[in-house]
Amino acid sequence: MSDSLKDSWKKTGKDMGGAFKQFGKSIVKTSNYAFKEANEWADRDDDEEDKKPDMKEADVVETGTITKCPKCGAEIKDQEAVFCLKCGEKLMK
Repeated sequence: MSDSLKDSWKKTGKDMGGAFKQFGKSIVKTSNYAFKEANEWADRDDDEEDKKPDMKEADVVETGTITKCPKCGAEIKDQEAVFCLKCGEKLMK
């Protein structure tokens, strides 16, 4: 194998290693965020859950394709969404 080809493979390997390192860091950050949100949800007082407004038909825009988040009021256009993209609240189906 020529030196330039060998050097090229080494550089590619190092670049890929760096990309995987960044990918790993992103996964850790995401899991830390999810862990924090899950703990906050678990620590909420049950009375606090009862105070949340329920999803009502009034929250559905006349087109039937947009709903509002019960927590922050953000418009949810994706009817398959499970969580609000703005605040992370679990959406009612």
